[in-house]
Amino acid sequence: MSQTSRYVPSVVDQAEYRNALGSFATGVTVVTTKAAGAPVGTTVSAFSALSLTPPLVLVALALKSETLAHIKRAGFFSVNILSAGQDDIATCFSKANGSAKFEGISHRDGQNGAPLIDGVAAAIECDLEDSLAGGDHEILVGLVRAASVDPNPVPLVYYRSAFAELTVGGLEVR
Repeated sequence: MSQTSRYVPSVVDQAEYRNALGSFATGVTVVTTKAAGAPVGTTVSAFSALSLTPPLVLVALALKSETLAHIKRAGFFSVNILSAGQDDIATCFSKANGSAKFEGISHRDGQNGAPLIDGVAAAIECDLEDSLAGGDHEILVGLVRAASVDPNPVPLVYYRSAFAELTVGGLEVR
């Protein structure tokens, strides 16, 4: 456990911190749920497997995220792991508001009711198991209920503020 209180401000330079985090290549996901029957979602890079038994994943959403509030009300969500060429979807879901994000985006409802975006590398459907405070984000723990995988995925990657894709033999930054 840290000897520093969570209420003592950090002295780390914020710009350098953001640059350091940007040096960690991440996959790109869109986390979705339903709100009053309408699809909602947001782009999330803070996603990780947490446990195999039981099958758990975690995602971190900004406290100000509309999607966060909807997931907590609905009690379920899906993680859509984007494929190469879906950077326009990632950008749309990071900027647009409400269900307008889904305009022109081909999707279907998953087993849990949360939208699954067509053409993704993989989709993971979850029940909301727990949530934890995480600074300006909330960490959601999802109990995995279903998963599907594209047999030949090329994942979309985010690295140093740019989308990239993995290729055999390296990382291609666009």
